[in-house]
Amino acid sequence: MNTKYFLFLLVAATVLSGCRDRSQVNVSEIRPRETESDNLETALAIVDGLDNADLNQATSACIYNFNQWIEKHDDDPQWVTPSLLSALPIHLAGTGLVNNVGAKRFFPPDVNYLQEMGWISQIARWIQANEVNHRKIWDDHIPASVENEDLAKLRNVLRMFDWTIRNVQLEPLLEYPEVPDDETRTAPELGMPGPGYSMAVRDILIFGKGDWWQRARVLALLARQVDVPVVLLGLPAEFGKAKQPWLTACLIGDQLYLLDLRDGLPVMTEDGSEIATLHGLRQNQKYAVTLLPATVEASGEEILSGLVGLIEADVMSISHRMAILEKYLTGERQMKLTATPHILSRELRTKHAIEMSEIWVPTYEYYAFATALNVRISEGDAGVLAFLREKQDYQMLEDMYQLKEGRFKSFRGLFDDFELEVGQETQRGSKTLLMSSRLAHDKIVDMTTDRQVQEELGYVRPEEMSLTAWQENLRRTKLMFVKTKDMASYMIGMIHMEQGNYADAIDWLERRTLQIGLESADDAPPASLDPNQNPVAEKPSLDLFSGFLGQDSTPEVNRLEKSIYDTSARYNLARCYLALGDYQRAKELLEDDAFNAAQKRGNAKLLQVLK
Repeated sequence: MNTKYFLFLLVAATVLSGCRDRSQVNVSEIRPRETESDNLETALAIVDGLDNADLNQATSACIYNFNQWIEKHDDDPQWVTPSLLSALPIHLAGTGLVNNVGAKRFFPPDVNYLQEMGWISQIARWIQANEVNHRKIWDDHIPASVENEDLAKLRNVLRMFDWTIRNVQLEPLLEYPEVPDDETRTAPELGMPGPGYSMAVRDILIFGKGDWWQRARVLALLARQVDVPVVLLGLPAEFGKAKQPWLTACLIGDQLYLLDLRDGLPVMTEDGSEIATLHGLRQNQKYAVTLLPATVEASGEEILSGLVGLIEADVMSISHRMAILEKYLTGERQMKLTATPHILSRELRTKHAIEMSEIWVPTYEYYAFATALNVRISEGDAGVLAFLREKQDYQMLEDMYQLKEGRFKSFRGLFDDFELEVGQETQRGSKTLLMSSRLAHDKIVDMTTDRQVQEELGYVRPEEMSLTAWQENLRRTKLMFVKTKDMASYMIGMIHMEQGNYADAIDWLERRTLQIGLESADDAPPASLDPNQNPVAEKPSLDLFSGFLGQDSTPEVNRLEKSIYDTSARYNLARCYLALGDYQRAKELLEDDAFNAAQKRGNAKLLQVLK
């Protein structure tokens, strides 16, 4: 397996092993000492093109130009190093990223962060712009007391919450790994997967999977784009012990509205009529106790009075450099890069009786985890490589370039083919690109045995390659095509759903994702969209899995027995039927045994609320 792409992303995350409160100020107050802005424009143009760039080259050029620009600037007079940063565990607080939070310099991880925030801001933008039926699912449950600007904010956050639930397939929340008694390093520092920290935002978005903590992080970033703070409510714990997240809350007006990212719906009042608030739960402690984990032994009053605010604040989001840069992002580039955990902490304390707040640590644990993975990859650790293949198959995206490009364009809302300017060549949108990555089923079946099909796809056996190695390579490449088709089919269905094309979404999710089978010739993409016709012919992916030829032989796989996105496809299929008013069909789907017990619990709550 070619690990170059993995290594770049991980290395970028690990290159880097007291002021006044910051608020909005005019750009003129932190203007460059020189008016020259060529370096900034060059850097931003590189950021604009990251989706199609060589990340190694783009990162180097981007960092150079950002640093040339920012060194000409005065400090932001209102930026502050958040006091909560000093409360991080010592093994996280002493990293290079944290130590450089005040530096007026850009670093490689910043480029990845800017691309992630570019996707997040665009998703938030088109979620607000497109009113379709399924996004209104929680509108009737907004408390009648919410009005005007607060009403608009809550509606926006509920739509972002719904997008997160539907687009991030729920993975099990791992237990925090145990480490040997004589080991001084933590589980993340050892590269052991654990709760919330095993994937970056990039991974969660691209592959559409995550545990409920990771869902909460995505929601917090989306809501930040509309200036709504999202915080996790942690259960009280003994000093020095980790605070376990309980519920997620969005702060709008004078209320904390409660959301359940695990079950996939807002927390409702006892009668199920409207979305609950923390204030309301404190007024009805008997009901509140029923929402607490079964393992909690303390009284409801003790728990509700001792809640801890867990604040999402990536080290980049609280950095001096992002505070300066954010003010220069206007028009289509405008996005929220920064967080102010010290301000949110004060508001939680003074207005919501949450006396203690902390920066939520999984984001920081990810950097320690990525550092350890980088070391283990360089050592050829088979377990790590297997983990990456299962959770973050970037190699598939690199070899199936239409799949990657189509996925990235979907984040930016470029669903259909478009013209940059009138009269210019039509640019392929996300649906067309994803469609072009789907190889016809008969070609998938024949590609390991039919030389003509192999040559059509650009695969020619090198003279020096043994027949055994060649056949193994073909089987592994075939598996890539099968997985690509599964991912593309699911994502095309999701795009149709986002556009309100429910009949098309149902077709793609039900027939082509959940009921994958042999397809007729009519279902194959047109010849002009055949995958990999030119680039792959010039550069065949013959070495795709060459690093694993010593492992057990790959089985002959013509189709997946079960979609990688099975539960998410079923849930969204049910939501399509709900949007069309077919409650009974939605009920049948949501009660299917394909869901595990925890997912069934959330589905049952949804059906009860919507009955």
